[in-house]
This record gives sequence, C-alpha cells and structure tokens, in this order.
Amino acid sequence: MAPMPHVDAPSLTTRLVFIGAFLSSLTATAFLLVGNMFSSTDGDGNVAVISVVELLAQDSLRGGWVGLILALVLLFPAYLALMSAVGMWQRRERFQMAGLSATAVLMILFISIWRWSREEASAGNNWEIGVGTYGAGISIIALLLLWRAGMWLLEDPYRD
Repeated sequence: MAPMPHVDAPSLTTRLVFIGAFLSSLTATAFLLVGNMFSSTDGDGNVAVISVVELLAQDSLRGGWVGLILALVLLFPAYLALMSAVGMWQRRERFQMAGLSATAVLMILFISIWRWSREEASAGNNWEIGVGTYGAGISIIALLLLWRAGMWLLEDPYRD
C-alpha cells in the first residue's frame, strides 16, 4: 500500500491567525448583540440605553433588526476563518467578500454612533458611547488585521 500523497495544508501560524480572526468575529458579534451601544440622558433624568437586545425586546420594528443583521453578517468571516483554520481552502473572492462585509459593519457602526451623538447633542441631552460600541469596534478592527495577515500567509507558497 502506497503512502498518502502530501496534502498541502496551512502552516501552524496561518491556522493560529485564522483562529484569532474567528474569535475576534465572535467577540464582535457578542458585543453587537448584548453590549450597550449608546446611552442618552435627557433634561428630566430619563435614561435611554440603545442595545440590539433591548431594541428587539421593546420595539421590534425599529433598529433592533438592523443591529441583529449586522451581528449576523459578522458570522460569515467567522465561518470562513474557522474553515481556513482547519485546512479547508476557500476562494480568494470569498475572503475578500468577508473582509468587505466586516468593513461595512464597522462603517455602519461608526456612522450610526456619529449620527446618534449629533442628534442627542442638538437636542441638549447628555450622551455616552457604550461598551458595546468600543468592544465591537476593536474586535472588528482586530478581525480585519488578522484577516489580511491570514490572506497574506495563505498566499505564501505562491509568492515570488
């Protein structure tokens, strides 16, 4: 019986980078779902806290669904990262699409926070950015950095 031919598999470093990207994506999803994104206090002392879970629980027709979709979009890079970490090769276009989707979520998050803060400031309310925004932003940035590093490492055998 002949030995099995050598199967080209990613290196340990590449696997660890993609495991880090997987964990970053899951962390960003968790922060988006359960973290407080924004809070506002009006002149009467009423506090409004914006988080995806609370928006879905209070009024399901408003922004909670948008936040839920954004959180679910981040599961696409998590899936690709996990599959790449275990050695399943993916097409470059799928990697690029996943990176663009994570970038889009980050941009939507930052633009939304900027809009909310301007609206609250113009209404004369005190506002504060929540831990969910910071956690999701940092996790998505870490995901994008690890993502690019992983793509670069996967191209290693094909570089000149």
